[in-house]
Amino acid sequence: MAKGDAPTGVVTELGAEKAEAEVDAGFEFAFNNKAFSDRVLRIEVVGTSCKRRRYKAKDNEGEGIDSSCVVMGTPGLRVKTIHVSSVILAARSSFFFKLFSNGVKKSGQRQTKIRIADSEENAFMELLKFMYNGRLTPTTESTLLVDILMAADKFDVVSCIKLCSQRLIGQPMTLESAVRCLDIPCSISMAADLSEAAKKFLSKRYEKFLSTNELVDIVVTKSLYQGITCFQDELMKIPLAGIVAILSRNHPGVASEESVYDFVLRWAHLQYPNSEERHKILSSSLLPLVTLGRIMTNAIQTGQSSCIINFSIKREHCCGLFPSRSIRSPPFYCAGHGFFLSALAKTESFNFFGLLIKKLEGNGPLRGTIDYEMEVTARRSSEFASISRRTTTTDIRQAFGCRIPWSEISADDSPFFVDDNLHLRVRIKITPQP
Repeated sequence: MAKGDAPTGVVTELGAEKAEAEVDAGFEFAFNNKAFSDRVLRIEVVGTSCKRRRYKAKDNEGEGIDSSCVVMGTPGLRVKTIHVSSVILAARSSFFFKLFSNGVKKSGQRQTKIRIADSEENAFMELLKFMYNGRLTPTTESTLLVDILMAADKFDVVSCIKLCSQRLIGQPMTLESAVRCLDIPCSISMAADLSEAAKKFLSKRYEKFLSTNELVDIVVTKSLYQGITCFQDELMKIPLAGIVAILSRNHPGVASEESVYDFVLRWAHLQYPNSEERHKILSSSLLPLVTLGRIMTNAIQTGQSSCIINFSIKREHCCGLFPSRSIRSPPFYCAGHGFFLSALAKTESFNFFGLLIKKLEGNGPLRGTIDYEMEVTARRSSEFASISRRTTTTDIRQAFGCRIPWSEISADDSPFFVDDNLHLRVRIKITPQP
């Protein structure tokens, strides 16, 4: 080890600060100092409600050059002017290098215009200071670091991108910064590391919440739109990548399995109002991560007013329901309404195994005629045989389906299982009231 080197694995606070400095410091005195500046940067700050599109930054009457996507469409809410050195900014940013290189074609033009959103203002000012002194404020909060990172990416300040990424990974995240890190463009050099750090934060934050009865108490007793508690409110706002990270890295306790399944359906209903898109997200990304979603597999054929659904449930899962548990299938849709199949065990006047079709919340009552039939494959013939057929014209608020004596399901020679699987086919046709 060379003289003066720190031992391996030991980084002093001073050394960490030196490691963070990606550009030479020493030009801080020149920031917004007219005596050491050759340009005036006119910063037009506009409202965030404006539309975004590509535009051309230009040096007054100079030819424009393509920039990043920025806010356009309304007059600036306010204007700030800062004296800058074109040499310093061009040395740190390829964006400013192109901008100022283009500007020198016209002599005597010292003012350069930049238009940003008001939400970008603080981050942009921090970025300008960084280009002069090579440092970020040590106490910079994580959400502002994400803003600075995005500004650095927008204006091609590579050294700042690296420093912001290191800071975000090295310091505690907040819920807001973690969610935003999931949306960082993959073109940013450390986007994958930031995404991984955000996923770890989210999975840890909700680890206890998903593995206890707390979720049961919240999800089962509160509707989708009312009475949302603090944690559930947070979860409902987390994007798909965050929900996937939480579910894939946590294993719900037995008591909360059904409630986690309920939560996933509610989250998807809120985030994806379009039923086809929602079904795709649930089937491909979410339900495979939920225990109850993996127990029942299904194949669906749908029409505008009818559908045929094939379910397969393992014998061990059916028998594991006794005396009072239930499992649910992935959702399916018919005539614009969502449903799911519930398999359950009940001990009322007699013990039975129930196969019930239930309606998902959120679409309002379904009024009309429903023709449905349930069929199962029999052990002897391996062909589908009808076990329940009915037409109902009532206001569909309750479940509909059939009951099978538990003794017929639990028997070793039960006729309902083929190769230890219960194969069920459900046909539904809905005729709405005129």
